Amino acid sequence: MSERNALIIDDEPDVTKYLEAVLVDHGWKVRTANTADDGLVLAREKRPDAVLLDMMMPERGGLSVIVELRKDPELSSVPIVVVSGIQATLTGDFRNFLSRFKHRQPDAFLDKPIDPEELIATLDRLTAGAE
Repeated sequence: MSERNALIIDDEPDVTKYLEAVLVDHGWKVRTANTADDGLVLAREKRPDAVLLDMMMPERGGLSVIVELRKDPELSSVPIVVVSGIQATLTGDFRNFLSRFKHRQPDAFLDKPIDPEELIATLDRLTAGAE
């Protein structure tokens, strides 16, 4: 199995370190960005196999990252996993909002705190054909 590459875009250092540790323990190579703009630069430079994305960040939020990634022909098919602190009761409203979105929606939604087994199972499912 070839090494898979993930990009974590999250402004919370503790969350980023935790996600990175889980992924590295499962054989992933990880790059991190703490702003939407830095994440987009890394995505374009490194072409990750998956993006883990926080929605609530200063300056530019995760929705703008989704739009940019989905508009880019070379990145539009990269799986996006929304890793959010949005409470489960709000997640349905958020997904409903995204259902009217003209670009392809994120591929998965995981609520913080993240369950490591659920994260790895989700990424394995989304990247199964990328190996």
